[in-house]
Amino acid sequence: MSTFAVFGMTRDVALAEARKKVSTTRRDDSGQRLQLTPQEWQQACEERADKIMASKRVKQLSPLYDAPQYAEQFIAIARRTLDCRDLQIKAKSVLLDAKGEPLKDKKTGAPKVGLQPFGSKAA
Repeated sequence: MSTFAVFGMTRDVALAEARKKVSTTRRDDSGQRLQLTPQEWQQACEERADKIMASKRVKQLSPLYDAPQYAEQFIAIARRTLDCRDLQIKAKSVLLDAKGEPLKDKKTGAPKVGLQPFGSKAA
């Protein structure tokens, strides 16, 4: 069962996310829509990516792995080759409430499963 994944943010992921969000048009002072040039749009994407990299938000970067050492290898390679931040391993586990009791699904009564930070030396 695959239970370990790497979460964090890389410059490539931030730039891809920015390209999805940044519009190719903008409004001028009179309210007219103006088409951005490719250079202006690219600059706007770079600025948005900078904001994403400065934020605290993280995304799942890796597929699910069977063992934490594979996630640790992913982190080692990412740190060597990419501009990245906040890389951490999360593992699938049963979600607990404040009292330490497992949370139950209201429809099925089965315990809820989610990704929790995994205590590892590489995280």
